[in-house]
Amino acid sequence: MQMCNSTVLCQDQPMDDRGRRRDQGGSTYEQIRALIVERRLEPGTPLSAPELAEQLGVSRTPVREAIGTLVVEGLAVRRGTNRTMVAPVSVEELDHVYDVRARLEGLIASDAARRVTQSDVVTLEQQILLMDRLRDDYTQVVRFGAEFHDELQRISGNDLAVNLLRIVRGHVDRYRALTSQRPGRASDAADEHRAIFDAVAARDPERAEAVMREHLAAAKAVAISLMLEAHAAD
Repeated sequence: MQMCNSTVLCQDQPMDDRGRRRDQGGSTYEQIRALIVERRLEPGTPLSAPELAEQLGVSRTPVREAIGTLVVEGLAVRRGTNRTMVAPVSVEELDHVYDVRARLEGLIASDAARRVTQSDVVTLEQQILLMDRLRDDYTQVVRFGAEFHDELQRISGNDLAVNLLRIVRGHVDRYRALTSQRPGRASDAADEHRAIFDAVAARDPERAEAVMREHLAAAKAVAISLMLEAHAAD
């Protein structure tokens, strides 16, 4: 039976000659990234290649490579020549992260409105109806909202924007993990997604981009408010 550390993402992988799992398809990177995004590695935590290699059951080389990629993405920062840590968080960075996300997602919504088919409209509307039905359940609204955004990315055909957005979303998710759930936000988000859907279904690129950016501006305002409240309570 394979035993897994409870703080990492466990998966079956072939072993090397030392009994360590070989890295496959960026799995070491994905695991360390998840630890940071989900705040199982807190901001400011040192990232030690030997310790992470031992924890994940892999050799040090893929860990070092993963840490290098995370530095490029901004989820980790180097302090001096031999010290790397999980990137700190701040209201200023939160503002920048949501601004960049709004620009990318606005472009994706605009492109989706130009390319959407009737079949796509049916798929998107199903997700909107589920959000409407479950608008008081924050977890479910987040889930179906994420699926809605993923579908817009597919429809847009803009692979470059989608790849850039993946990096930004790691930062967004890290800040989301810092905040609690604002009462009424789920219902507001459901209405905002409905407005995005209406613009895309109407094949109105300018309106689709505008309402997407309005949606993310509202999400940013809530996130900043909650972060400031958390700091005031400390």
